[in-house]
Amino acid sequence: RYYDEAGESIGNYFLRYPVRFSRISSVFSTSRFHPILQRRKVHNGVDFAAPTGTPVRSVADGIVLSASYNRASGNMVKIRHTNKYSTAYLHLSRIAKGLRKGQRVKRGEVIGAVGSTGYATGPHLHYSLYENGRYVDPMKTKLPKMPEHVSPIPQDLLQATLAQVKGSLQQAQIAYQAQHAGQNSSLGT
Repeated sequence: RYYDEAGESIGNYFLRYPVRFSRISSVFSTSRFHPILQRRKVHNGVDFAAPTGTPVRSVADGIVLSASYNRASGNMVKIRHTNKYSTAYLHLSRIAKGLRKGQRVKRGEVIGAVGSTGYATGPHLHYSLYENGRYVDPMKTKLPKMPEHVSPIPQDLLQATLAQVKGSLQQAQIAYQAQHAGQNSSLGT
């Protein structure tokens, strides 16, 4: 977790992309011709073309809802990030070793690798984003992100810095009081 200058948690912010990719091979669409099913179908995600084995990362902190295989999606991982957002990662060549339902994951943690399992014609990551349980376009949705004016400060460094600042302020206050104690007595106060 990261904190702002007041020591408040910045919150769970999102990476824009879960994978390094060469191109987007298919966009979010209400009607796309499915190359395997040979018919028009809703495409509830974005396909990122990348070589088999390219690491796939969780876009935010969350809890794994599922890490399993099914015929259409192939190896897939679904993660709940907040009460509002969930994500799904499909067609993985493999799911990260030991990744299980109920497990906590961190933003940027590797959860699998690009593949072409399930109904896929080539290696890519199909990435879906849900907002309040409904599919939304991950390329157009405004996601929680770290405010631009805030530099990330790890918690241990923040605590050490705050302790140092507090000590300096106490020393400054003591010096100020000592310096002004003589002035106040000469004024008869």
